Formats: sequence, structure tokens, C-alpha cells
Amino acid sequence: MNPDVAAAVPKLVERGVLAPGAAAPLLRVARGELVSIREELRLALYLGVTLVTAGVGLLVKENLDRIGPVTIAAAIGLAAAACLAWVARTAPPFAWAAQPSPHVAFDYLLLLGALLVAADLAYVEVKFTPLGPNWPWHLLIVALLAGGLAFRYDSRVLFSLALTTLAAWRGVSLSVVGGLVGRLNTAVLRWNAVGCGVLFVALGWALVRTARKPHFEPAAAHLGWLLVLGGLASGALVPDRAGTPWPAFALALLLTAGGLAAGAFRSRRFSLFALGVVGAYVAVSRLAVAGIHDEFAVLAWFCLSSIGCVVGLVAAQRRMRGPA
Repeated sequence: MNPDVAAAVPKLVERGVLAPGAAAPLLRVARGELVSIREELRLALYLGVTLVTAGVGLLVKENLDRIGPVTIAAAIGLAAAACLAWVARTAPPFAWAAQPSPHVAFDYLLLLGALLVAADLAYVEVKFTPLGPNWPWHLLIVALLAGGLAFRYDSRVLFSLALTTLAAWRGVSLSVVGGLVGRLNTAVLRWNAVGCGVLFVALGWALVRTARKPHFEPAAAHLGWLLVLGGLASGALVPDRAGTPWPAFALALLLTAGGLAAGAFRSRRFSLFALGVVGAYVAVSRLAVAGIHDEFAVLAWFCLSSIGCVVGLVAAQRRMRGPA
């Protein structure tokens, strides 16, 4: 309840500044009589999608022998088709700019439909093996489908799902189809992660540059930089069988993360700035610990440096919130 606003609304109506029809809902909000539960509904819908997806898996597991694989695959496909049909009927016309959701459940039924399609494809692949040893390709199919639906129906959630599934396809393909099971070639997987990250960052830049769904850029940029920094960090922390010395990875991580933090600070993007700072902290810590041979000194380093890092992030966030 805001008594100042509640007292000001009738005065604005008397002066003719505010129309009576517009004043009524504002007055209810100021008095605390009208409360938005949109966020609660969104949370409930998200939990509903999660429960339905988990329930489908449980249903398949418990009733496979009784119902039969063909019936189960058809039922999941029909459920996915029903969700996507409702979305197609409710969705506004396609546009490259951001569009408001036409219904509170729109994004969640779209997500549910995409997840059911992915589950159905996985089930068909397990039971009927149409792709045989090349089964990871179904991840690429899911990624392309999620990406297409994301662009058509303006869903950043599905866009993120498409990118993560694409990255998963590359990793699984190298591990399974590439014959790396049991002897995972960490160097190949590492550079694959870095390559995917660079691709995602470039994709986000292109979306903004061409004004084609530019609001998708944060999802691509954050996942891309996470993959790039994660790949370099793994080279600095995990022994590399390819022979590349870890100091080279640590230095590359420090330069990359430092550049990201500097650019994000100038553009006032705190989440990317924090990601860059954490990456630089990992690199500096790896280099520092390598030269410390006393366990107490190592413990002191992490205690003091982590506190300093957190304090620096808090100060930087306050600076970014200030006037440009």
C-alpha cells in the first residue's frame, strides 16, 4: 500500500490530468487491493511443464510392456502436436522484433510441445533405432527444431534450448560417433567447446548487427562466453594429453576473460563482467598456486583473494548502476 499515491490519484482526477477510468485501477493498486500474481503463475506453469515432462518419462517406464512402443510413441506425438497446434493458432504474425506474449501460458505450452517432441524422438530412437550408431544426430534435429520454433514464436527459452542442444550434439558426437568412449579425448572436446562458444558469440553479434531478433543476443553471448572460458579453464586445470602446457591455457584464459570483463564494464553488462572476472580469477589463481608450495599459503591465497574478488564485483556493480 502506498498512501501518498492513493491520496494523489483523486487530486489528479479533479485537475483533469488523469481520466477517471484510468484512475480506478491505479487507486486499487495504491491501496493494495489489486495485486499481480503474474510471476507466481509463470512459476506454476514452469513447474507444470517440468512435472508433465517427468510424468511422461515415468508413464513410459511403467507401462511400456502393457501399452506397447508404437502406442506410446503415437500418444507422445499427439500430445506434442496438440501443444504446438494451440501455439500456432494463438501466436501473432511473425516479426523480427520482440513481441509480447499473447497469453500467459503461451511460452510454456510452446516449451512443453518442444520437449515432448524431443522426448518422442528419443523414445523412437531407443526402441526402433532408425539412426543406428549415428543416434546423436537426433540431438541436431532437436536443436534445429527448437531454433526454428524459437525464431517463429519469439521464444528466448527455446533459443537457449536450441543452443545448448547444439553444443550437446557436438560433444556427444565426438564422444560416441567419434569413437572416444572410454578414452575421452579431452583436448578435442575442449576445442570443440571453445569453437561452439565462439560461434554462439558471433551469432549473437550478427543478430544485433542485422536487427534480426536482437533480444536473443544475451542468451547466445552468455552461453558462448561460458563455453569459451570453460574450455580454456579446463586446459589450465586438467592435464592435457595433447601436450599443450597448462600455462599457455592459463594465459589465454586470463587475456580472454580480462578482455571480456573490460568490454562488459564499458557496456555496463554486469553478468558478462562477472563471468570475465571469475575467469580471470581462475587463471590468476592457477598461476599463483603453481608457485606456492606451502599449504597454509595456498589456503590464505584463496581466502583473501576470493573476498577481494567479491568486494570488487560489488563495487563494480554499484559503479555500473550509476550515471554513464
